[in-house]
Amino acid sequence: MMGIDISSTGIKLVELSRSRSGYELTAMAAIPLPRDAIVENTIIDSTAVTHALVEAIEQARPGCKNVALAVSGNAVIIKTITVPMATEFELEARIEFEADQYVPYDIDDVFLDFFIQGMNAEDPELMDVVLVACKREVVEDYQLVLNEAGLQVRCMDCAVFAVENAAELTDEHEGPIAGDDTPPDAESEVHALVNIGANMMNINVLINGRMAFVRDQFFGGHNLTEEIQKEHGLSYQEAEKLKVERFADIHPEALERFYNGLTSELVRSLDFYSASRAEFPVRKLFISGGCALIPNIAIELEQRLGIDSAVLNPLKNIKMNRRKFDVEQLQRIGPMLMVPVGLALRNFDA
Repeated sequence: MMGIDISSTGIKLVELSRSRSGYELTAMAAIPLPRDAIVENTIIDSTAVTHALVEAIEQARPGCKNVALAVSGNAVIIKTITVPMATEFELEARIEFEADQYVPYDIDDVFLDFFIQGMNAEDPELMDVVLVACKREVVEDYQLVLNEAGLQVRCMDCAVFAVENAAELTDEHEGPIAGDDTPPDAESEVHALVNIGANMMNINVLINGRMAFVRDQFFGGHNLTEEIQKEHGLSYQEAEKLKVERFADIHPEALERFYNGLTSELVRSLDFYSASRAEFPVRKLFISGGCALIPNIAIELEQRLGIDSAVLNPLKNIKMNRRKFDVEQLQRIGPMLMVPVGLALRNFDA
């Protein structure tokens, strides 16, 4: 199973293999999409998306047709709920009843799933469960374009969880310790994974590697492009070119407005998190996504938020064949591959 990330700007495909020595990249492709082919996670131009998928397959030549895909934004609801202790089988039987209290859509119109996190920290007779609901029409639209491209969806994931998966490959962030139900304390590691794409920002706060808060926001690299347009009087395409090819020439005022907007969005999300978990402040901010390629973004956010910040690159610990891939280029763009790498890792789930 390969991971495919379909975003507003393009399609990124990653396929991994695993051996005793770790993971190796076996196939990779990045194909741009026309502007407005996908708007707020809704496929507007299915023909363009299908063609880009076919091109990605032809370029990458993966060893299978099975796909792990991610959804995000307002199509998805992710909540941590508290329920009486039960087995996974028992909870399966009543999850629709539990979900009905939290999902603002008709239960018949959504796909549901859940994950048992473990015993509730305050009451040993209760357990914390991550509940996920996604609109059926969104999933079916993505399935349709993948089927048109000759591909088969085997796993439908959430972008925030894919980022979390990929982060565990890095040296900077560790996942939860299996079987450890110890309640968090003052010494707990509290990390915020912030994946900033072109239009969407995925935020996942983890305490000792366990999800404590997630949020998707419509903010990203396009906001910087728009500020460049305003400041320099350029078309959208010219502003994008300036951002990518001549970043040093961007007027400081445009950058300042972008950072003000980004900081405000992050502070708003972290305030939402703190409202329920104030005793566990975020200690580290890990940035990924296309915006992680902006020069000095970690330094800027660290100074503005007062939180230790760093850029995550999931490819640092993945082997790559130099005869097959441009390793230096892939390492450079590695931070923007967090979602497809995290999806590709689903192939190795027990």
